[in-house]
Amino acid sequence: MAEKKTTTKKTTAATTAKTRSPAKPSVAGVTGGGSGTRAKTKRTEASEHAATLRRATEASPRKKAKPAAKPAAKRAVARPLTRTITPRPARAERGEKPAAPQPKRVREVRPLPEVPAGHAALIGASGSSGETIALPLALTTTDRGVGVLFQAFNAARANARQGTASTKTRAQVRGGGAKPWRQKGTGRARAGSIRSPIWRHGGVVFGPNGRTYWQRLPEKMRKSAFAEAFADQAARGRVLVFDALPNGRTPDAWIKTSAMREWLDGIGDTGRTIVVADDMTDMAGRAFANLARVEVRSTGTLRLTDLLRGETILVSRGTLDTLAARAGARAATSDGERS
Repeated sequence: MAEKKTTTKKTTAATTAKTRSPAKPSVAGVTGGGSGTRAKTKRTEASEHAATLRRATEASPRKKAKPAAKPAAKRAVARPLTRTITPRPARAERGEKPAAPQPKRVREVRPLPEVPAGHAALIGASGSSGETIALPLALTTTDRGVGVLFQAFNAARANARQGTASTKTRAQVRGGGAKPWRQKGTGRARAGSIRSPIWRHGGVVFGPNGRTYWQRLPEKMRKSAFAEAFADQAARGRVLVFDALPNGRTPDAWIKTSAMREWLDGIGDTGRTIVVADDMTDMAGRAFANLARVEVRSTGTLRLTDLLRGETILVSRGTLDTLAARAGARAATSDGERS
């Protein structure tokens, strides 16, 4: 039994050794047997394939890797070809003074003609004034104070107000007829209409509903204030009387705006001018209206504020008697005598 166990162990050890160690090539393979020839052929084919790949790689250059794409640059916009370059003037040498700038052209302003007290300059068709005319006494002398003038001015400003501001009460606002929610049980404050004054879009309490600011002024006070304002302008020599408009035409004829501008420049520095004439047509009025700081009035539309705001009062000779009547004169006192 012991011999059999020893033999079995040796057989097992030999089998394990054969499995673990590779088989050695036979002498016939080394000396040029069939298996050796096949191995050599495989090595030759492998080396030829490697050489072919190497030659192909050397013949065709390798493709370079593409660089990362750059961000697109902003497109440059060419300047217009119409641009012109102005040559710079030569720099002045030291010691030379720069040329003095030319003065701006200023319109020549002529002062108004001087006249004695109680008179006004008589303007001709060319704008020149060589004669004077006596004004009615009602337009030059007054014994009233400035209190009447101030009161009449306030009344005139108040009468110019329209007083059209108006609001709606809760009864006038549309809607709000239904109760918004029930009286109890909602947790809210009780409300009966959405047009309540305490609601948005509701009525207005005690708001303006249109009123008049008219102030009645007695006739004597109106005439006294008018005479006071006109007499002040006459005392400062700002009242001028004209017989005819340029080109020898009367105020009822057609006239150009350019001719009227030259006519006013010939008179002098009139500033804000008020032209008073009763027999002026629409065409003549348009010629005056085209000029800045010139307003046209008739004897009926001449207001107290016009006399206070105007710097020069140009009066037609035929309207002196009517203006004197507005100032409170019982009869015309203008004799029309020239001095």
